[in-house]
Amino acid sequence: MTTTNNTNITLKPRQLQFIQWMDEHYPSTVDADTTFSRGELRTLAASNGVKWAPAWIVKDTSRQRGRGEYVVPELAEYRGTATAPVTTDEEAEARAEDILSPEEFNKAMDEHEAMEREFNMI
Repeated sequence: MTTTNNTNITLKPRQLQFIQWMDEHYPSTVDADTTFSRGELRTLAASNGVKWAPAWIVKDTSRQRGRGEYVVPELAEYRGTATAPVTTDEEAEARAEDILSPEEFNKAMDEHEAMEREFNMI
């Protein structure tokens, strides 16, 4: 897990990866109050090989700022930290092992959604 410098927010490797994708995709004018639509988040995910917008953002009601609009303060925080964290090769390899491939992630999401559908039928 990676803790950002400005607050006590702890991001898992896949969450940090999504924030890094956002950092590459969105202009530097994006701040902590900027909202992103579910469609924007899903498009960014899809362009990186992931089927869905991240659940840790779209399922968190504290992030909602209207219908289908979400804030992601971690992006502004990520941009406010030092450029890139310095890591050893061993640390980078350990983090890389935690990151699912797009195929693995999509399979896990499909399994999760199948379980949710089954649970909702009860």
